[in-house]
Amino acid sequence: MQKKESEALGVEEYEAFELVARELHAHFASERKNFAVRVPLNLVSYLFNGILQKSQFSKIQLENAVLELGFSVEARTLRRYISGHSRMTWGTFQQLVLWARSQEWISAWMCRDLILRAQVCEAAQLSARELLNKRKRLFSPSGIRREQAIDCFYANLSILDLERGEKAMKQVRRHDQVKELARSLGLNTPDDF
Repeated sequence: MQKKESEALGVEEYEAFELVARELHAHFASERKNFAVRVPLNLVSYLFNGILQKSQFSKIQLENAVLELGFSVEARTLRRYISGHSRMTWGTFQQLVLWARSQEWISAWMCRDLILRAQVCEAAQLSARELLNKRKRLFSPSGIRREQAIDCFYANLSILDLERGEKAMKQVRRHDQVKELARSLGLNTPDDF
């Protein structure tokens, strides 16, 4: 018997629909013309509060530490992220989560939680944007069928899952420590590293 798509991806159909519907409602409430695919402020706050608490840095020290890493973020933009006045891109968020984990400022479960929540939220945002782009004259989220939202969500989540797997394989090929960790965990690794 083949697994249902919801079981394989870890998100039930009702959750998928609710996530997409929430993003659509948030977009219509914002009255923005274009749909912004960005990290919600609650995830950014959760990350920065965890880092600030564990590292015992002030916000300025954290800002300086992030700027030293060479992320493509200016000081002013980073301040706006930390204060919640600007929304962060998904790529920057994931880099910050992994950096915080490598510094041991967040626990492994918090890192996993943030990465998985980010992936599900990003899939919901991409799905909502895709549905809006297909129906240019949509004035409310009620014009989208439940099945459309669910199918679109699972398609985007699958794509993000594949991309994450490809990035992980590149890291395994590139870094000896990651390669050894993968082998020690008993993960299948190609012998051609």
